[in-house]
Amino acid sequence: MSNVIKGVLFSALIFPGAGQIILSRYRRGAVFFVLAFISGILCVTAVVRQAVVMLQDIVAAGEVATIPRVMGIVAEASTTASSVFLKISFFIMFCCWLASVIDAWRIGKELDEKPADI
Repeated sequence: MSNVIKGVLFSALIFPGAGQIILSRYRRGAVFFVLAFISGILCVTAVVRQAVVMLQDIVAAGEVATIPRVMGIVAEASTTASSVFLKISFFIMFCCWLASVIDAWRIGKELDEKPADI
């Protein structure tokens, strides 16, 4: 399997930075991994925070948590400031993933074109 395919598949399907690590670019791989991991943690934190607020609103109103009621609250919450934070976190994670795939492709191409030492 060529280095291009290996690097791109690992970065795209496993985790951002995995392709760089497979291609022996450990520092770059670690940077992509850390950035994607931190933005992933921020995304999960924002989602859990929104879920807690929604459930507290339902309990405070003395209502039963039905699917239509939860869907209505989710629709209302999607316009709050925390959803902007969530969108930014997702955008950073997507950009990190895309940059990792492109960088792995570039490194793999470089390694494939490099003459083999005899």
